[in-house]
This record gives sequence, structure tokens and C-alpha cells, in this order.
Amino acid sequence: MEISSLRWSTNLLQRDHSRNNKVEKSSEHGSRQSQITFQVPDTDESPIDFSAITPRDLRALALENYQAGRIDQDTYITLSEELPTHAVDAQGQLMDLSQVTDETGFNFHDYYRNQLEIAMSLGDTPRANVLRAVMAFIEV
Repeated sequence: MEISSLRWSTNLLQRDHSRNNKVEKSSEHGSRQSQITFQVPDTDESPIDFSAITPRDLRALALENYQAGRIDQDTYITLSEELPTHAVDAQGQLMDLSQVTDETGFNFHDYYRNQLEIAMSLGDTPRANVLRAVMAFIEV
């Protein structure tokens, strides 16, 4: 029976691992070159209709823009939070949002505009600033 030190076997494993990485990298490099295709970027990107977008699509869009650095964390959190079952609009009327699901189109433009007006009338400056950023994102 042969006894070897742990240090020796670790070095051996590291060498084998580095050889495997070199082989994988060279095979990946070859496959990447064969998969290169030419694509024309879309310049006629249609604007997103925030008056009829689903909550799921809004969350996905918010995540994409947050990861790209186009919106800040507070804006992302506001856009991706669940809708309440009831909300008050800027005129003080109660809105029933219990029927809105992830698959239901919803008018987020009016909803966030109303929430901004309410925050400003209540003097909630931090919330109003976040909602201004949300509206800037939606109105682009």
C-alpha cells in the first residue's frame, strides 16, 4: 500500500484541473467562433404602453432597467412591489385593485401619477421623490 501526502495529491489535482480548464477554454473558443452571427439592432423600438401593462411585465422591465443601471434601487423596488388590494386616487376615491393579477393589464401610469399627487399633497417628500423617478421612467 502506498501512502502519499495530502499536499502531493492536492497539487496533482490542481494540475489536472488546470489542464482540464485549458482544454475546455480552447474548445469553447473554437465553438464561439463558429457561432458568430451578424444581427442588425432594432432601431424602431416601440414605446411601452404603461396604461395596459401587466404587473409581471412591469417587474421584468424594472429588473432589466435596474440591472442595466438606468434606474436606482428605490425606483426598482417601487415598480416591482405588489399592488395593494385597495388604493385611493388623487380625488379621494377608493379604487378596488383586488381583481388585478400578474396576467391582468393595468394602468400603472395613472396609478403612479395618482400616488405622486397624494404624496405631494401629504408633504411626504421622500415618497414623492421616489414616485417622481418612477414617473420619469414610465414617461420616457
